[in-house]
Amino acid sequence: MRIQDLISSKPVTQLGLFIGQHMPRWLGYGLARVASNLIARRQPGIYWTVRANLRQVLGPDADDATLHEMARHVFYHAGQTYYDFFHAIGWPAEALAQAVHIPKEALDQFRAEMARGRGVLMLSTHMSNFDLAGLSIGARGLPIQLLSLADPEGGFHILNYLRTKSGHEITPITPQSLRAAIRRLKGGGIVATGADRPIPQDRELVEFFGRPAYLPVGPVRLALMTGASVFVGSCFHDPDRGYYIEVVGPVEMVRSGDRQGDILANARRLAILLEEHVRVHPEQWMMFHPIWPE
Repeated sequence: MRIQDLISSKPVTQLGLFIGQHMPRWLGYGLARVASNLIARRQPGIYWTVRANLRQVLGPDADDATLHEMARHVFYHAGQTYYDFFHAIGWPAEALAQAVHIPKEALDQFRAEMARGRGVLMLSTHMSNFDLAGLSIGARGLPIQLLSLADPEGGFHILNYLRTKSGHEITPITPQSLRAAIRRLKGGGIVATGADRPIPQDRELVEFFGRPAYLPVGPVRLALMTGASVFVGSCFHDPDRGYYIEVVGPVEMVRSGDRQGDILANARRLAILLEEHVRVHPEQWMMFHPIWPE
């Protein structure tokens, strides 16, 4: 079994949930450090995937020692975020709302767009504790349809169940869930999905950090079809500040009349925003899949 499959398996996810619910933070973080050191020492395939992604973000000047240490930190931070997410399950709404700092201006913008009957399409990156950020947004009275990974396996079923605790509707991407998302956006609701999760099946590659990448173009299609307001948000962590969200938008879509050209142009514009978010804290980019074809 690949270590990627082991990490995302149902037993390991259940173990993580038990640790988060029943063990103190110092022990949960300590176990995350042990696991990250083990991965960095054994260097399985997932380690090299993370290193390859970081290599493209940091550029050719990054030496092996820097890449190795940053890759190790990615796995350590991932362990921290899972502990904190699992630990927060069951908290009252008031506590969840305060678990992640969300700019009031962004929340006001979301509500203003919805009050006008215009849907909100929230595009997120897999930065830091994006799961806890979702719980915090839901606790503030903003129910969301979350378009998640199609055909989830193993521990992803557990994660999706936990994500519904905040009132979100979790819908793996299917033709039916996409039609539901279109209806929701046209009706002035909120839909969220990841904008940096690689989609190798996509026929189009989008330039990302200087090279064609497997970024999804589906979000752009949704925005163009529905006229929704598009926002790009990322969760970050600061030792003093804790978890916080940065939001950019609304991002107006280019509409020239050339449908395919508009899709690619807008996908590139969104990729530039994603680059800015990832570049701030590449060691917090929880991306464990190859982004670039090579």
